[in-house]
Amino acid sequence: MTVTQDLQAFTAFNATQAVASLWIFKKRPATEKMNPFTAVSVVMSDTLRDQLKELASSYQTSHTIAEEYNLLSQPSEGGFLAVSREATMFPYLQGLIDHPLEECLVKNVKQLNNAAGYVLRLRHGASVIYCVKKANADWATRKKKGMMNIFFTEAGLDIMDSPSFSIARSFDFFVVGENVFITNKPAFESLLSHNDTYEEAYVALKQEPGFSAAIANLAVFDAFIGKNATHLRRMAVIKARGYYNNLNYMTRLREINALRGWGIQFDEQGRIEATPEKMRDILHILLDHRLRSELSDNQYDVPSTTPVV
Repeated sequence: MTVTQDLQAFTAFNATQAVASLWIFKKRPATEKMNPFTAVSVVMSDTLRDQLKELASSYQTSHTIAEEYNLLSQPSEGGFLAVSREATMFPYLQGLIDHPLEECLVKNVKQLNNAAGYVLRLRHGASVIYCVKKANADWATRKKKGMMNIFFTEAGLDIMDSPSFSIARSFDFFVVGENVFITNKPAFESLLSHNDTYEEAYVALKQEPGFSAAIANLAVFDAFIGKNATHLRRMAVIKARGYYNNLNYMTRLREINALRGWGIQFDEQGRIEATPEKMRDILHILLDHRLRSELSDNQYDVPSTTPVV
């Protein structure tokens, strides 16, 4: 099935009449012999089931387009990013939550603590849709020391003895047919370990002759970038934009660096000599994210840029 066909199937899916099940999953280090996920099913109340199905249905009308996922793309308002299911780790998770619900019921609350996320599985006829959400950082039932869990009831407050969780009113991505439709890119990349793609892009960047011709000491980059997802994403953008290959850009960089006193050092060949204290400056400059206001004459490092036509 194509992206267009799967998106049409998502829009036409009857979520209201679908059979729903809820699965809580955790991640563990991946090995060749071990599934990187574990999952248990939980019984939902009618109210929770209906609200989650209604939430899934809301995306069928609010999100009507899908663009190809890549390292630089971001979901547009009312749109998905689409990537092949087989290009992700989701089949490992799917293999668990396609088991009969009754065989995998949670046995104790500890199995729910510190979950990575949850999946609302909807089946109508032969069609199945998976609605996935990354769990909140505070997803756990452990009581905080010195604190009481309370809830509001009948114009008053009472102690909550039963374990409680918070479920967000949103989903991060949907799996339909052969495609994943993404609304929250960082959550998708985190849950399905898609950050590996950024690491591969960084490795490829360091092997480019143009990059090694612009940077004198890659070891400083390695120490700063590490496994940090944000830094790896920035390096992928730097690779895609390729300003380091532009001789005029690099010449201007040396000139403006001296004029503005940025303190970035260059060797005799004109290559950037990276230092730990200047790495943030260097990344902003290679991204072309260091800008100067023509109005205030102030200088800014910005998270993103949109060209003004």
